[in-house]
Amino acid sequence: MNAPPLASLNLNSLVALDALLTECSVTRAAKRVRVTQPAMSQTLARLRELFDDPLLVRKDRGMVRTPRAEAMLLPLSEALQSVERAIQLGMGFEPATSKRIFRIGMTDLHAATILPSLLRTVARTAPEIRVQAEAMSMTSFSDRIASGEVDLAVGFLLRATEAHAVETMLVDDYVCLVRRGHPLARRKRIGMIEYAKQRHVVNTPVSFVPQTMTTAGRAIGATSRIRASLPYLLGVPAMVRSTDLVATVPRRLLSAPIDLGGLVVLEAPEELPQVAHSMWWHPRFDRDPAHQWLRQLVREGFSTSSGQS
Repeated sequence: MNAPPLASLNLNSLVALDALLTECSVTRAAKRVRVTQPAMSQTLARLRELFDDPLLVRKDRGMVRTPRAEAMLLPLSEALQSVERAIQLGMGFEPATSKRIFRIGMTDLHAATILPSLLRTVARTAPEIRVQAEAMSMTSFSDRIASGEVDLAVGFLLRATEAHAVETMLVDDYVCLVRRGHPLARRKRIGMIEYAKQRHVVNTPVSFVPQTMTTAGRAIGATSRIRASLPYLLGVPAMVRSTDLVATVPRRLLSAPIDLGGLVVLEAPEELPQVAHSMWWHPRFDRDPAHQWLRQLVREGFSTSSGQS
């Protein structure tokens, strides 16, 4: 089955196809692109002929996508979003009518603390905009920002380059979590010497143990002290609750909507560095009104969640 030549498809046809595949309804697709239902029916007939595929088939009381249509849905939507983004760069931005997709790379901590506020604002002021949160790592975020695969990255301990714009949202310190009943549980703070003797559970995306700790004491750099690692910061408390492992986490974690029952919070060694929760983007989006709007939502998300902590 051959694809139709691109010359056979204009932008209006692709927009209509996207609406049809998304809505699975000629009536709703027509309303979405502001044409009459007969006109949309004619467009669907023409697209079926071009693709040599039904695209939408009757099932029960509605319509469902064919396998080929299902495969086209996401790439087509992303392609149209890229076209819209290219056209809108340097122009005005109307959140109330925009259908743009924003992709934000973030840690699970930031998804839990700032994303709810951001989504409430989007629902109220920009109902057609879609926000897509994606996992980020220290090794991938730079390339993904540079390529435009993500609009923003929100995190901490990521290694930015001169090619990125960065804005610090919050300067945080670290605390240690131990289970209630742990030998250290009666202390208010753990000293560096005692800290170096403990067995640790670490959050691997930020690689806090051992890389960052080597600046505070060489003994902490020993990987032999790491007994467990996991990629989700919000999962660390559960690991601590049932073991004698020590977790070192940003204080910000204490404000996340997670269960901290059965845990004791200790002040981390004074020698440990502070941590900056920051936002990164590519400088080419500095003056893009849509991107400026998105960055402001992230700032407000940090401000709102900080006020609730």
